[in-house]
Amino acid sequence: MHWKDMLGEADHLFGQVTEILSDPDAPMEEKQKVEGMQTRAMELKAQALQLKEVEHHAQELARETEAEQGPDEEKGQRESPTEFKSWEEYLRTMWFHLHPHQDIRRRDPRLQPFREKSPKRGKQEEKQMVEAVGASGGFLVPTEFLAQLQAVMGEQSIVRNRATIIRMRRRALQIPVLDQTATGTTGVPAWFGGMQAYWVAEAQAKDLTTAQFKQIELVAHKLIMYTRASDELLDDSAISLSDFLMGPMGFAGCITWMEDYAFLRGTGAGQPLGVITAVNSPTIVVARAVAGAIGIADLANMMMNFLPSGRGVWVISQSAMASMIQLAGPAGNPAYWWQPSGRDGVPGVLLGLPVIWSEKSPVLGAQGDVLLADFNYYLIGDRQATTIESTEYDYWRYDQTSWRAVHRVDGQPWLSAPLTYQDQTTTVSPFVILGGPVGS
Repeated sequence: MHWKDMLGEADHLFGQVTEILSDPDAPMEEKQKVEGMQTRAMELKAQALQLKEVEHHAQELARETEAEQGPDEEKGQRESPTEFKSWEEYLRTMWFHLHPHQDIRRRDPRLQPFREKSPKRGKQEEKQMVEAVGASGGFLVPTEFLAQLQAVMGEQSIVRNRATIIRMRRRALQIPVLDQTATGTTGVPAWFGGMQAYWVAEAQAKDLTTAQFKQIELVAHKLIMYTRASDELLDDSAISLSDFLMGPMGFAGCITWMEDYAFLRGTGAGQPLGVITAVNSPTIVVARAVAGAIGIADLANMMMNFLPSGRGVWVISQSAMASMIQLAGPAGNPAYWWQPSGRDGVPGVLLGLPVIWSEKSPVLGAQGDVLLADFNYYLIGDRQATTIESTEYDYWRYDQTSWRAVHRVDGQPWLSAPLTYQDQTTTVSPFVILGGPVGS
């Protein structure tokens, strides 16, 4: 490759690096390639400048040689090739021979192409050293190792950044709530805990009205992680185990994922109560029209039973994405209610509410594969933030270092039952899920 081509390639690589670094939305895979691209560009630039300097000195040497060499001497070399007089003469002749602008008709006849002789019968064949065979030199070539752990990030937390978070100073926290679960009578709302206003005439006695209250309790549950590693591994590893365990792909990231899963599907026994599991307390289950499928009627019924708070979000199983996208509207018309997003990180819109595709939801066809929720009605009690600690004294007899992560939290809906409208028929809730197989 000519030195000018090298400079051109280096300039192209520098331009790509500049474009990636100046783009805040550049993918993480491209940003990880920046360092290698920059190193390659700098190497090409250095090689090009070195070749340029060599070519310059070679041209000066060629002009001096042609000026000193007479026509008779040149003619004698062409007519009677002999051995080279010195190492310097050989190198100068080789340079002229390999120069890209050298005239093939003026090549020095003393330079003869090498032809490897075939081994004679009965003699041992000569072997060359190659990198591909260990015994022939391959053992001398070390294997390259990239000291950077590759991993795929899990999905982000769904519930925590949308829920109501309460800081707990003790193991348990009791919270009074207004009892809005009474069925009531026609024309009397249940929103005010049973309180009712009366129409009365002038100077007539007033009827007594009182509110009803309930109490919920948050109890901090412990979520832990624990591991050990030998001190030799810590000393010799090219990747810092401590940084990995404390990073987003280690203890901290795993606990965040497990916590979010519990907020959605936790049993409430020794762990938070998830909104998908809290059937009738207060989650409403809408019957599925067709087993193993999601229909427009299912989604419409879920919207009818959803509390109109204006903060709803759909959480749908990733396994249901294909079915949802291919749903047609009435009479086979395009699904006007579904507006997919063409940008990464921007959710699609279903019936005017954003959609989150999640692996934490049940599989397509199972109860809860579609959730419509307002997580502002979900309480998270934080007793202890994720604490990651290490010690070398736990297993010091075995020269091992231990790490542990502790997270204490509870979570549950703050409503104990769905809300009933004054018509005594319509029920709504901030948490509505699609039921399982028909008849289940």
